[in-house]
Amino acid sequence: MDKIDAHVHFHPAKAKIIARVMDENGLACMVNLGILEILDIPFEEGMAAFRSVLGERMVYFATPDFRDTAPGFGERMAQALERKVEAGARGLKIFKELGLRHKDSAGRLIAVDDPRLDPLWARAGELGVPVLIHTADPLAFFGPLDATNERWEELQRHPDWHFGAPGFPAHDALLEQREHVMARHRNTIFIGAHLGEYPENLAYVDGCLERHPNFYVDTSARIGEIGRHPAEEARAFFIKHQDRILFGSDLVMGWEAFEEQDDLAGIRRFYDLHWRFFETDERQIEHPGYPIQGRWKVDALNLPPEVLEKLYFRNARRLFA
Repeated sequence: MDKIDAHVHFHPAKAKIIARVMDENGLACMVNLGILEILDIPFEEGMAAFRSVLGERMVYFATPDFRDTAPGFGERMAQALERKVEAGARGLKIFKELGLRHKDSAGRLIAVDDPRLDPLWARAGELGVPVLIHTADPLAFFGPLDATNERWEELQRHPDWHFGAPGFPAHDALLEQREHVMARHRNTIFIGAHLGEYPENLAYVDGCLERHPNFYVDTSARIGEIGRHPAEEARAFFIKHQDRILFGSDLVMGWEAFEEQDDLAGIRRFYDLHWRFFETDERQIEHPGYPIQGRWKVDALNLPPEVLEKLYFRNARRLFA
């Protein structure tokens, strides 16, 4: 069964090893998110490097430049998106710093639902490209920064991922802001990264999918949370929303700020843990982020073949075609 990994980040210099990763793990395509802009690689140069190795096996999502937040920034971002779509981008990627850290030219925090960004969301809809948006983070990242935190090991490595200090919006307030955006822009497709960034609460994600027909989610980097729910409950969620969930891994290569899998055997195990979680009925197995993303085991979902086909391939192909 062909698969599309709808959530990865890799540098153009890693394109050749990525081609091997795809061949060895049954991946027909990868969706590469925002790395050219994050690493200040010229867009045309980066796209040419990707295409020379991967051809159409990579889909690229551009991300806006939030360093320019002088008045009119939303319209300028919309214009930049249009230019990049004309040059080969297939979507828009929004990182979690929106709502948490990005500020306007007056030094004020830019909320996810800031109306000054409406031209950007609207233009994505007009262009027919989806917005893969990462809003908030795991609940543990909003809790105490001490050894009682279940993601303490990860937060020690990335203390800048802790948002429990004064001055940061609350987790649920950020998701409410995202809902305002989706409600205002019904003609734009939004994909909530990391199972909508609330895999700890499947009832919330279920309700969000019900309220917003333009909302999808991916599974990237959240098998640890999904697999803590009773297996039948999580399985029922995936079956109910089988047309709205995309497989994503959050594989990172060539972005020095993050730990990355840099050997083919390790990457093969990383993907095999995903297939094992979705395809078998095993209990208390390791999740792909174990142990740094949580020292607990998960229960696999044993999804039906028709649901797996949509999760792995058909849903992404429909959105990114």
